[in-house]
Amino acid sequence: MKNIYDDLDELLKDMCSDIEDTLMDEVLDEVRNIEMKHIQRDVLSTYTPTIYERRGAYGIGDPNNIVGEVRDMSLEVDNITRFREGYGTSNHGIGLADLINDGDRLDGYYYDYPGVFNLPRPFIDNTQEEIDKTDRVDRALEKGLKRRGHDIG
Repeated sequence: MKNIYDDLDELLKDMCSDIEDTLMDEVLDEVRNIEMKHIQRDVLSTYTPTIYERRGAYGIGDPNNIVGEVRDMSLEVDNITRFREGYGTSNHGIGLADLINDGDRLDGYYYDYPGVFNLPRPFIDNTQEEIDKTDRVDRALEKGLKRRGHDIG
């Protein structure tokens, strides 16, 4: 059922709220799906590690590590996968996604041992490129707003 508004400020407040809710729900889910596809394609399937053991569902491939925050009706998505503790690496805390995406960097995170995995595997960059080139996020926003009772033409 559509609301009838006598006050423009109330309409704008409700619209902003619905947009932000949609960003945190449908749009974040779509971005997460796109990134998970790129993690599989651009990272996990590129080689089989021999020096270390992957964490499986709790590492870079954990969808719970892809989080979002809405500020001023804009969604910012980040992959917060932490470096594995006790794994003999100098890196610690959040940042594994940046290392994998960018590869070894003198001005950032770096690998502690050599291997083909030291090269960039730009899954974050490829995720952004797919978002920019397709209408998947736009369709998710439209779907979410329709679900909240807004007619989108």
